[in-house]
Amino acid sequence: MDALNHIRELLSVNGDAERAKKMEAYLRNQFSFFGVMSGPRKLLLKQCKTLHLNHLNPKDKRTLVGLLWKEPERECQLLALEWLMQWSPKDYLESDIRFFEELILQKSWWDTVDGIAPNLIGKYAKRFPDTMKKTLVQWESHDSFWIRRSCLIHQLRYRKDTDLTMLLHFVQKFKLEKQFFIQKAIGWSLREVAKFNPSWVIEVVKCENLSGLARREALKHIL
Repeated sequence: MDALNHIRELLSVNGDAERAKKMEAYLRNQFSFFGVMSGPRKLLLKQCKTLHLNHLNPKDKRTLVGLLWKEPERECQLLALEWLMQWSPKDYLESDIRFFEELILQKSWWDTVDGIAPNLIGKYAKRFPDTMKKTLVQWESHDSFWIRRSCLIHQLRYRKDTDLTMLLHFVQKFKLEKQFFIQKAIGWSLREVAKFNPSWVIEVVKCENLSGLARREALKHIL
């Protein structure tokens, strides 16, 4: 696609080799980088939207995201994610939950998963609540801890609309897992709830006997 080639060209021209090395080191050398920081990348996205992206049909939009996700340089995934986050939920398709799931599972790391879960899946869940509930039943036993992490953090932007019963279910389901990113997500999800319901969070931490990282994160701004 012309859009893919142009995006790669823009990122390459605006890259910085020395900065790329630092960015690669920050993500434990799991991904290659052009060396384009967030600010310039957002400006490039704005340019690409005017030239290409705004004119694509729904199928081609999703195809382009998939192609960008396969590119070796991490900025391709990050630019695609930033574009996805600008999509209106009214343009979501019910089938998009599998599309989002595939994005989580490919080239998984916190920098993409933590954008997809609260910003895409969280919005999707409000538009298609019944489908999301069925999906979460599958996800809570998924082999990928990134999918299980998404169960915990997809409500991060909900604030007082957070389904506390659902969140408590996932805390109870995952609290014995030793995986760092799961324990971090338990604490993070509870910390967000603590901003408007600290007493509930304190009670959950106590009753579920949370300890270590999850406890520290949950009570970070309370005690």
